[in-house]
Amino acid sequence: FLFCCSILNKAVVSTQSTGEILGNGSLKKKVTKQGTGENLVKGQLVKIKYSLMLSDGNVVDKDVEQVFQLGDGEVIAAIDLTANLAKVGELYEVMAQARFAYGTLGRPPKIGSNCGVLLVVEVIGAEDVPQIEDLSEEERMMIGDRKRKIGNDNFARFDYEAASTNYRGACSYLDPPSYKVVGEASEEMKDLQTKSWCNLALSELKQSKSDSGLTAINRALEIQPKSTKALYRKGKLLQEKGEYEEAEKCLKQALQLEPDNAGCKQFLKELTSAIIKSKQRQQRMYKKMFNLEDQKEATPTTEKEGATWLEGAIPMIAGAVAVGALAVAAYGGIKGMMQ
Repeated sequence: FLFCCSILNKAVVSTQSTGEILGNGSLKKKVTKQGTGENLVKGQLVKIKYSLMLSDGNVVDKDVEQVFQLGDGEVIAAIDLTANLAKVGELYEVMAQARFAYGTLGRPPKIGSNCGVLLVVEVIGAEDVPQIEDLSEEERMMIGDRKRKIGNDNFARFDYEAASTNYRGACSYLDPPSYKVVGEASEEMKDLQTKSWCNLALSELKQSKSDSGLTAINRALEIQPKSTKALYRKGKLLQEKGEYEEAEKCLKQALQLEPDNAGCKQFLKELTSAIIKSKQRQQRMYKKMFNLEDQKEATPTTEKEGATWLEGAIPMIAGAVAVGALAVAAYGGIKGMMQ
């Protein structure tokens, strides 16, 4: 930790020993300057200044100021978990394993896969965030858009789970239940709502969570029914579920809105091809299931055999009739003789 401070030119004196956050050595915190007041509380809006380096001493971020909602997944876990135990004015160091930083994905190009990090964090300020129903539309837009942009950053580095977390957070402020807000949303708000729900749908699709993705995209289409992007993404989600014909309907609707949309045209072409192939597979399956191909081949042979049998039976029947007639005649003669 002292190495951490010297690299970042922090002239501080340690006032506490290293503390284990989880008790297994994977996340350690050391306070170098005490703060004042109460510990920060989950949900507060916190402002910090931090510097981040790798274990080899390579400084990645220096004196970066950031505002985030504590405990809501807006920052890496190494900051979120340790700030929860801090006070305003506190300066502390963190040593964290990769899973509390950028994990297996890293943060290219500066942070590779499975890299542990060292941080120096200063808590500048904190304030309570009012309940959603007490916020103005402008305030909800500010918070929601911040979360959406954080989700975009997560998505850009392929951390789809973190992206979904922040997109959901954005939607909770931008599009809360109707009983929490009053009045019609502005067009600017509706645009942000649609973007956030669409982005959530896409990040869910990337995780093969098509059902929750469809829930998100359906909400986007409730807000803006003529959103070509939303219709396109709904088509992708339905394709993921194997519902090709429903997906095709979405794309046709999108092309009615934007006839020259090249992406929609290409996707519709792919869907049409997939539908044809799917129907061909079904036909082969049904034929195999009911042995229709075997019956088709067997039918001519059966008719031929039936015809051959009948041809041989005709003389036999004729002979039997003749014998029967002679027998009847003989019986009549015998009966006459008895009378």
